[in-house]
Amino acid sequence: MQNKKMTTKMRPFTLEDAQEVVDLFNAHSQYLHGWNDCDLEEMINEWTSPGLDLNEVVRVIEDTDGKIIGYVEVWDTSQPHVIKYSWALLHPDAWDDALYREMLTWAEDCAQSRIALAPQGARVTMSQGTNIKDHQRVAALEAYGYHLVRNFYRMMIELDQAPPQPALPEGIVIVPINIHNELKDAILAADEGFRDHWGYVEHPIDEMLEQWQHHIANSNNFDPSLWFLAKDGDQIAGICYCAGKMTEDPEMAWVNQLAVRKPWRRRGLGMALLLHAFGEFYHRGKKRAGLGVDATSLTNATRLYEKAGMHVVETYNTYEFELRPGIEMKKT
Repeated sequence: MQNKKMTTKMRPFTLEDAQEVVDLFNAHSQYLHGWNDCDLEEMINEWTSPGLDLNEVVRVIEDTDGKIIGYVEVWDTSQPHVIKYSWALLHPDAWDDALYREMLTWAEDCAQSRIALAPQGARVTMSQGTNIKDHQRVAALEAYGYHLVRNFYRMMIELDQAPPQPALPEGIVIVPINIHNELKDAILAADEGFRDHWGYVEHPIDEMLEQWQHHIANSNNFDPSLWFLAKDGDQIAGICYCAGKMTEDPEMAWVNQLAVRKPWRRRGLGMALLLHAFGEFYHRGKKRAGLGVDATSLTNATRLYEKAGMHVVETYNTYEFELRPGIEMKKT
């Protein structure tokens, strides 16, 4: 496309655009990977999250025919508002460096207008992630002034045979969550388990609980029988919550998060939870299992997953753009 400033229009996103934007996301995923990775229902669940003002923080780009070719958002729903998560992409057939830069500029302006939500004196940044295969976006982010701060892996295992039985530490049992009575405690346990991980920021429990309750109430894919708690008496020692399928591959289950609280670490509990999840996936007929992990995890999670038989299949970059210098509130 030529002269984008004259032939495109940026406007607020509404839920009436949902299907067309999901199609855009999937066109981008097809370009990079050869599969669709975005589901309309799950995206509407995200777009109706508590505290999200679509009119303020989301824009779409239309071409001269009114077709949506671009999308940009600033996700900033959680206190203390020190990281503004941004996502900006153009349709692969409509890539234009100048237009993408305009989208990044809008995101920066939007994020700047929300700096006052963060505590006084705190450092405030924008964060944006991208697959390393997305060379155009990587180059554009770096040219704009974003800096690479972290790498993450997608890891996978083929479940072509029954996984080993987990070896549980003495006194520990693994049970499915009682979602009606244990959701808050499970969220707190997972949060505690990630306190010493890179990028951790403390959020109010009531806010986290509200977000989870919204997600659970509005998702047809939520399955509490795949939320596994490692319990030591009445205490939650660790948690592994999972999904039974992925949009891009219904035969693949997904480990959303695995966390072990500090007092129970280095006793093999992480491996036990992982193998327990793999066993459940296998018995349900799943062919594969996957997860995402910090490539330089402080708890050596990548080594644990490799020991369990997983291997790296994708690499993602996390980029950061500083909006305001100050006291760092995230774990570094």
